[in-house]
This record gives sequence, C-alpha cells and structure tokens, in this order.
Amino acid sequence: MQANILIIDDELVVCQSCEKIFLRAGHNVKYTTSGKQALLMLEEEEFDVVFTDLKMVDIGGMEILQTVKTKYPDIVVVVITGYATIASAVETMRYGAFDYLPKPFTPAELLAVLNKALEKRRLIKITKSEFKYEDYSGFEGIIGKCSKMLEVYNLIDKVAQTDSTVLILGESGTGKDLTARAIHNRSKRKDFKFFAVDVSTLSSSLIESELFGYVKGAFTGANTDKQGVFEVADKGTIFLDEIGNLSLDIQARLLRVLQEKEFLPVGSTIVKKVDVRLIFATNQNLKKLVEENKFREDLYYRLNVFPILLPPLRERKDDIPELVKHFIKNYSEKFNRPEPSIDVEAMQMLQNYHWPGNVRELEHTIERLMIIVEGEEITPIHISSILYKTDTQKKFNIPKDIYELNNLKKQIRETSIHEIEKLFILEALSRNNWNISKAALDVSMQRPNFQALMKKYGIRKPGKEHTENDSQEE
Repeated sequence: MQANILIIDDELVVCQSCEKIFLRAGHNVKYTTSGKQALLMLEEEEFDVVFTDLKMVDIGGMEILQTVKTKYPDIVVVVITGYATIASAVETMRYGAFDYLPKPFTPAELLAVLNKALEKRRLIKITKSEFKYEDYSGFEGIIGKCSKMLEVYNLIDKVAQTDSTVLILGESGTGKDLTARAIHNRSKRKDFKFFAVDVSTLSSSLIESELFGYVKGAFTGANTDKQGVFEVADKGTIFLDEIGNLSLDIQARLLRVLQEKEFLPVGSTIVKKVDVRLIFATNQNLKKLVEENKFREDLYYRLNVFPILLPPLRERKDDIPELVKHFIKNYSEKFNRPEPSIDVEAMQMLQNYHWPGNVRELEHTIERLMIIVEGEEITPIHISSILYKTDTQKKFNIPKDIYELNNLKKQIRETSIHEIEKLFILEALSRNNWNISKAALDVSMQRPNFQALMKKYGIRKPGKEHTENDSQEE
C-alpha cells in the first residue's frame, strides 16, 4: 500500500531522515517543522498516517493529535518524542494515538511502526467504506474476494458446465451448501430441482427410504408408495452433505447410482433409471476412513473426481469485514432496526479471532450482537462479551448446613474475582489492539505482572501462537 505520510517535528534533521526512509519504501511524504503549518496542510491534503513530535515550540503534538482525531478521525497518528515516559505514553494512547516512538529510533523501528499503522488505516477504510449490496451479492451468494476464494469460484465455474461428480471438502461452517448451490445455479440443470440432504441427521433406515423411496407394504407403516429424492430430483442436482457418516450398505447403493444411473426403491423389484447430478461434501478425511474400513474404497474414487477444498475463515481474514457488513445488513432488515456502525478496534478483534466455527460462527456472533447492541455502534466491549465470555452461570450444589453455606459463599467470591480479573485483562487487550505492552501501560501494571495474569487464565492473542519473540513483536 502506497501511503501519504505527514511528518511534523521541529527538528529539521528528524523530518529529513524520516522522509528519506519513507521515500525508499515507496511512499509519498510531506514534512513541516511547524505545528501551525501542519494543521493547514491537513486541511488541504489527504493523509493516511501522521507522525508528530510531542514537544514543539508553536503547537504541541498533543494539540495536533486532538485536532486530527476530531476533524480527521480516519487518519492514523503516531507520536514521536524524545521525552518518552510511561505517563506520556498512556496519555497519548488515551487521546487516540495509534502508537508512540521514542527517540532515537532506527529505520527498521520506524518502518515497523508505519506498517502497523498502515494495516490499521487499511482496516479503517474497509470498515468505513459504503458497501453497495444492491450492486454486489457475492459469487452466487458467497461473500469473499481473497485469492483462495477466487480460486474456489474458478473451480465452480469450470465444473458447473459438466455433469462430473463433485466432492466439496472443508471444515464445518465453511459454506459447503452454498458452494453446491452455486454449482447447480451455474449448470445446465439450473431450471430443475436442487435437493440438499444432510445425511448425518438421519438414521440408516430413514436415509434409505428418503433417498430411494419405497413401495406400499415395504415395511410396517408403508401404506402407500413414496418417491425418494433421487426420483423427485430427476434431471436436477442432489447434494449429500456429511457423506462420511453413511453406513456401508447405503454406500453400496450410492455406488450403483453413480455407476449405472439406476436404483431400487425399498421393497421394490423394479429398477428405476435416474438422471441427476451428484455433489457430495464432508468435513472428514475420507481416505483415512477407507483405511479404517469405514468407507468403501471404490466409492471414494468415484466421489473424488473433482474435489473443491474450502478454506477455513482463519485463512481468509481479509474477507471478514465484508462478511460482517453483509450479516449486519441482513439482521438489521430481519430485526427491523437501523444498521449500527462497527468500531475499527471491534472489527480488528473479529479479524484476530480464530473462528473455529468458521463463517457460520461469525454469522451467529453478528446475530447475537444485533440483539444485544442497543446503540448506534458495535464496540470492542460488545465483542469481548460474546467471544470471551466467562462462565458466569456455573451451577453450585445447594448447601445442607451453615458450614457448606460459608464454603459456598467463599467459592462464589473467588469465582467472581477470577471472572472479573479475566475480563479486566481481555478488555485492556482489546482496547489496545492486543498489544501487551500498551495494555499493561493502559492499566498501570508492569508488563511481567500483566503477562502473569494472561498466563493464569490461558489468554493468548487470537489467531497467534505464543512464541519467544512475542515481547519483541509487541
């Protein structure tokens, strides 16, 4: 990202040094040694990042910071100062500075701070941008433009024009159903029926009758003939989700459909021909199931003609802001309420989270937010209350005597303290973009003590494994 950078420092040599470093990195740079001149430049030009000295002769960096956050809130401000103290650092952060850089600093340190600032600037632009949903509905309803999703769209387009069997692979909540529907909608069968069946929700006997139908008298309660999904979906598409949960008997019947394009309804001796496109999906390792004799090898090779692997949400985090805005719009309409905005730090928390439940979990999180948020903005506190909620509903056995009652009261007090401590740490981290040093300063704690509480409650930066280099990064 090529950025427009403004440097404000009453030492000319500092301005020129920073300019040289930023120009080498490919950015556009302006500088001034006057705070008053800087305010005029901000009115005339658009900047992405401002680096300002804290102590200057005419107008100080704190006044510039306050002016920028009031008039130009999307600009990211970094304070550079030769008088760095804990008090001044905390104060600048509270007034909205993104970071502070003590003098003297190296070119590497300066560029590292700039890169972090530009990432925040990029996120601000995404969060504040007006996304025109009426002009864009994703790829067949699938939201996302990252490189991995573009590759998925390319595969969908290619296979949709054929009748080849498709196997969609991916974790739960990654959008396998939407992918199957996209293939159907872009195929020559789009004007015929699409049937989606989650086989994990049905027993083996029920799956058999649902898929293949049955004839009158086939079993107790079969008072009439019933068409199965294969017969009803003739010329259309059938999507079978969680295929790894099928019994070996049903797998054998599916193999016959794939090979011969025919099936037998339950209890019937009359073979029925069928013309359907089959799409399968699973979140399991089918090859491993084959090795464990839980899945037929011949069926596995029949299914694995054209595999499409869907990336988990943690591998496509750049798509999260777009997904969030999409879900906010949907649930605002559903709940008949105005669309709230979302704070930049709150959006960053959503991007940093690891999302084990993928897009489905993100959607459910936004739905809960749309219920609990009564104001006009979703804040980091709202995000913390959902993503990092502690167990406040813990059940206790009713005491039988005064001694058990006293012990229970002590236990409840200790539990409450632990929950408050954990929320205290989480809120400090969320306010400071999960920067441990800044969070510790923010709450007036020594970093080692702050880290000790993090370790006590198993708190780590979402989506980031703990390494020995954490302290250097943060």
